[in-house]
Amino acid sequence: MKAGGTMNARERFASLVKERLLAAGFSYKKFGEEVGQVPHQTVSRWVNAQGLPEYDRLAAISKLLEIDREVLHRLWVEAITERSRKVAGEPVETGRSDLNDRVADGFEELEAMKRRMAKLEEEVRQLKRKG
Repeated sequence: MKAGGTMNARERFASLVKERLLAAGFSYKKFGEEVGQVPHQTVSRWVNAQGLPEYDRLAAISKLLEIDREVLHRLWVEAITERSRKVAGEPVETGRSDLNDRVADGFEELEAMKRRMAKLEEEVRQLKRKG
């Protein structure tokens, strides 16, 4: 945690995952296996704000820990953005950025498109059954 008591995005991500992991009764080892053969040491780094999972693991983490996927994704994007800015030597803002908003909006739009596509596919199946 930073001086002054505010958590950065990686710490908020870690705190949420750790809280839900404990509430669900997972050991780090069992959770790592369920997420996709992730070593327990890696899970430990996630919950202690020493690392972040790869993007392709977020859906499994969200499902297993019953965390809203959008919330988890936004925290992950904020943490990645903070880390990138820190590496680049840019000032790190702890609030939401325009980039975070655009990325999150893009994923929301993608999810909406998937729902529309599924609905259209169902309509096509129904029409084929009638025809």
